[in-house]
Amino acid sequence: MPSDAPAGLQIEGLQVELGGRPVLADVHLQQAAGSYACLLGESGSGKSTLLAVIAGLLRPQRGTVSVHGQQVNGDSIFIAPERRQIGMVFQDAALWPHLTVLENVLYPLRARRQSVDKTRAMTLLERMAIPVAAARRRPHELSGGQQQRIAIARAIIAKPRIVLLDEPLSALDHGVRENLREFLHELFAEEGITALHVTHDPSEAFYLGHRVGVLHAGHLEQWDSPESLYQQPASLVVARLGGSVRALHVPVLQHAGTQALIQWEDRRWPVPASAGLNGATRATLLLRPNDLEIDAAPSDAPEATVRHSHWHEGRYLLTLQAADGQEFLAQSRRGDLGPRRWHLRPDHGWCIPVQSSANDR
Repeated sequence: MPSDAPAGLQIEGLQVELGGRPVLADVHLQQAAGSYACLLGESGSGKSTLLAVIAGLLRPQRGTVSVHGQQVNGDSIFIAPERRQIGMVFQDAALWPHLTVLENVLYPLRARRQSVDKTRAMTLLERMAIPVAAARRRPHELSGGQQQRIAIARAIIAKPRIVLLDEPLSALDHGVRENLREFLHELFAEEGITALHVTHDPSEAFYLGHRVGVLHAGHLEQWDSPESLYQQPASLVVARLGGSVRALHVPVLQHAGTQALIQWEDRRWPVPASAGLNGATRATLLLRPNDLEIDAAPSDAPEATVRHSHWHEGRYLLTLQAADGQEFLAQSRRGDLGPRRWHLRPDHGWCIPVQSSANDR
């Protein structure tokens, strides 16, 4: 995207309170036009509230929202929902039961008094793998996966500036969900429509999103690429979304830029680190199973005790306890308990400011 082109979505300093309780706190994000991004968080994190603000269904106490360069929310600005040129897809599809499939898809054009383009509607249905004969049926005559595809066609037929998708796959069976995930990825890339997709499923967010925002207790923990969220999480909350991880407390001997020298198990280890350490003398070291070498560890490597062993995806997942009592995970071809030597792989692990639990930010 050229540097002078407007962002597809820009949010600055957004704050929302409901019943005197903060729901969103100082949210900032910028999404490139034509990109597919995801908001990831557990129930109550504020992700659906954020969609409601963008759609114009809820007014924030503070902050601004701009869609493709037009400010739609602000201190003295509020554009009505129907004038924002936004498409929406809901968890339950929310199709009109008394309308045919084709009439449902055409509804946004009629509501906006735009020309009714049946050719585009039928083309979209064909791309959605909806049989031509089904266009004359009622929604209840089709499967859940087909209904959600129709809802997506309805959301994009009027070529909106942005499409908001609120848990669109969560009510579907696993196989249908997998197929629709691939379909969404291709469809929005071809249409070039900006999309913001809310989900509680990390694998869904990491698969679909060019950018993923992690919301926790109303705070946007991180807005980044899936790769960065996995390899360089800003917090333990973010790290745990990427799968198995353990957090250890370690002394920091040196810190400069994105590297730290830590002391652990009588060894000094250079480890990638967050700039947020800012010269701290202690840090939280985040370790995933693939950060450790255990089957081919050197003979003089530190020793830990295997406490638990589970067969997992073709290898054993080991829980080891170091001499200082802290636990970490490793993968191995062997699952026996007892002492094992281990080695931290070069450029593996990730240091962040000290955090004591998943509730720390």
